[in-house]
Order: sequence, then C-alpha cells, then structure tokens
Amino acid sequence: MSSPPEIEVLVVGAGPVGCWVAAELCAAGVRVMVVEARENRAAWSRGFVVHPRTLEIFDSRGAAASMLAASRRLPTWHFAMGASRLDFAVLPTPFPFILLQPQAQTEEMLEEHLRRCGGEVLRGRRVTSVRQEPDRVVARVRHDGAEQEVSARFVVGCDGAHSTVREAAGIGFGGTPDTIVSPAALVELADPPPPEQYLQGNERGLLFVIPLPDGRFVVSTVDHAVMADVTTPWTARMVRDSLIRIAGTDYGLGAVERVSTIGNSALQADRYRDGRILLAGDAAHVHFPMGGQGMNLGVQDAHNLAWRLIAAVRAERGGRTEHDADAAAPRADVDVLLDGYEAERRPVGERVLEDVHAQMGLVAATGADGAALRARFEALLAEHPSVNAQYARRLSGIAVRYVGTDATVDDRLGARVPDLLLERDGDTPVRLYELLREIGPGRFVRLDVGGDEKRTETAADATVVTATAVLGPGWAVRDGWDRPGSVLIRPDGHVAELTTW
Repeated sequence: MSSPPEIEVLVVGAGPVGCWVAAELCAAGVRVMVVEARENRAAWSRGFVVHPRTLEIFDSRGAAASMLAASRRLPTWHFAMGASRLDFAVLPTPFPFILLQPQAQTEEMLEEHLRRCGGEVLRGRRVTSVRQEPDRVVARVRHDGAEQEVSARFVVGCDGAHSTVREAAGIGFGGTPDTIVSPAALVELADPPPPEQYLQGNERGLLFVIPLPDGRFVVSTVDHAVMADVTTPWTARMVRDSLIRIAGTDYGLGAVERVSTIGNSALQADRYRDGRILLAGDAAHVHFPMGGQGMNLGVQDAHNLAWRLIAAVRAERGGRTEHDADAAAPRADVDVLLDGYEAERRPVGERVLEDVHAQMGLVAATGADGAALRARFEALLAEHPSVNAQYARRLSGIAVRYVGTDATVDDRLGARVPDLLLERDGDTPVRLYELLREIGPGRFVRLDVGGDEKRTETAADATVVTATAVLGPGWAVRDGWDRPGSVLIRPDGHVAELTTW
C-alpha cells in the first residue's frame, strides 16, 4: 500500500478564491501547496466590489480590518446599472455596505492573510496535467522550464475560466455564449463626471465610471450601437467614441492604459467535483461582472468547500489533525462531505447566473421600449422598500440558505448566523464573529442559549471539533435568537441544527 502524500491539498490558482480556501486549510493544520502560473500578482482586474456576506466571512477569521481601513464604503448599490439603487443600509449585518476596491488589492490582502495562517504562494508554477489515482491526485507542474510531479490527497482548481484542472478532469463547461460585449478601460480623465453621474444611462446605452485611489478611473459602457459586435476587440478609440455617443463628452479622456473586452457569456461547470478534484470560483462559473458578484460568489464557494476538505483530510488521517492530534474516532464518509459542496454551491451559482441574465436583459434592451422597461423597474425598486430589500439581500449574499430534505419551518435553519452579541466572562459582551475567529476554521460551534451557567467547552470527533458557548439565564440575544435552546453553527457560519427547549 502506498504511503500518504506529503501534500494533502494542492490549490491551483492564487487569486482571492485560491488564497481563501488555502488560508482556511492552513489554519486548520492541513498541509497545503498553492501554485500560481503568474510570476507576479496581476496589477489589473475587472472586479471592484466586496459584498456584505463576504465581509462577514472575512471578519469571522480576522481578515476584514485591513480592507475596511483601505476601501471606500457605499451604503447603496445598483441593480442593472439603474438609478434607483439597492439600499444595503437596511441589511441585518455589521457591514451594511459594499467596499469598493480593485480586486488586485483584495488579492494582495488575502495573500497576506494566507501567510499569517502559515501558507505561501509558489509563483511561476503552471499545472500542465492532472491525473487521479485511487488515493491521490498527481499533477505535473512546470517551473523554470522543468516539470515535476506533485502528489496530493485532493486538488482544488481555482485557476479561472480556462481552468486546466477542470479540463484535465473532463468536466464540461456549458451555458450561453457572448451576444453582447462591453469595454472595461483603465483611463485618465481630465474632466471626470461628478460622483452623481458615475452611473448614467439613456436610450443609447449606459455608462459606469469607477474612481480609483490613484486618481485614475475604470470606464465601462453598454453601448447599444456596437454591443452586438462580439468579434471586434475594443480599443482606446472605440472607448472614446462610446463615451461621446452615450454621455456627449469624453470627459477629457487622456492616457488609456488598458482596455479589456467583457462578454455576457454565462457558463457553469457540469459538476463541481470529480473524485478528488474540486472546482471553485471562475473555474466553476463565469458571467458578466454585473453587480460585482463574481469574486464574492467564488470566496463563498471556498468557504463552503474548505471545512469539508478539512473534515475529509481528518477522516483520511484517521480522525487526527496537527491541531487535535489526540482525537480519534470512526472515519467520516468523505463522499457525503464533498458531494455536499456541489449540492449546496452549484444551485447558488445557478441563481447568480440567472440574476445576471436578468440584469443584462434590462441594460441591453434598446430604444424607447428599453428605456421604458428600465424606468418601470427602477420605479418598482424606489416605490416598494420590501422589493428593494429582497434584491439587496440576494445581491449581497446575505440571502443564501442551504436547505436539505429535512428542512423545518424555522427559516433560520441553513441560513447564515448574524453577528450576534453574546455575554461571556461575567457581563462583558462578545460578538459571535469574534468567538468564531478564536475557534478557527473547521470547527462547529454549539451555542446554548438559556443554560444554567456561562462557559465555553470543546469536544472532538473524527472530523469535527465543536466549541460550546453556554449563555446563562436572563441573557437576551438580539435579532430573534433569544429563544432558549441550542444552535449548531457550521464552520462556514450557517445553521446546521436548531433545538428549542
């Protein structure tokens, strides 16, 4: 019988998704290798938004503070680039806003978080092939003109829309092709529009302007006159012409550093798992970056997948990790654990792709009919706060709920747990996310409300380390969570079990 591989999880791709899944694994004592084909971190990205649920995830691991300090906060956000904005201020979260920052900056911060968790990114290493064996995956990795084989228990493909890992596993990537293209241009503007005109539209199309900290701007349009030409790459001259067509001015367009062409294709992997190979982020799904949902969807994939991989590695070790070496118990069902990732996350991806399709339908509708359709939808959002809040919850990621066949009438089951205010050590309050931060990845948390005493306990089995926080009598937990009973919180912050006394 062959010996276990030294590397337990090989993560291919070191963007935000790869860095997050690797950081979770490293913090739980899993032996991880992260390889990235790029020699240097990308200086350009089309993603600029960090949504509330993603901030909650980062905060529960102590990774949100640097982003909050460095980024611009917006309490509202657009739907289909409309003027009636979604109100994030009403969301039940400590982060009722989006953060606006280049994805390259987010990636840098998450790579630093990975280093704090004990991991590193090995750059200039391109995976050229992957093959599965009964107890491992073997990847060929090219570096400095030479190739070597890397063996791991599992491989996670976070290597983008053209994923080598996905192709090597023979996983299909189907959906709808480009029918519309838009530019994303990094530019200098001598006479930029005022902030209230960063988002504007008319019968000729829509314009979106994002200011960057260094004084430059990202400019994107949905130009009805040329959007259907999906074969011609956008140029700086085309961007200038598009600005003039839609806004009547080029805003003093100066240097154009880069122009990227964005299509509206919506593609999703046929499956997120093939044996010991798993996919997350753009390797599993791609869509037009409408609403800034792509990176956030991928990070939430990673957060769901990481705790399952931690448990699977523990099971294959015989129930032990470097952090709980004395724990020993029966082997978990690895297939059930990892199949649960696809069962939960693929439908979430489907809903986001449908959401983006709907937004693109609104922005691409042409002429007077299209303008009337957008005006009617904007009136719906402006005149009906409950509808506005529903769309805000969906776009922000707050609304994601994992519900199995045993779902109860309690709508908290499967939902993410808000940042409850708890009492610990006398009358000193503590936030739930701070408690999760202390407990760390891969651990379930059982929160007992209305117990006889206040205490925190831990227990271990083959795959799960459980911490129990017991809240004494008379303590009220806000937001409807004060009913006496027990809440079992999964490592990704979603409710696994609810019991009331």
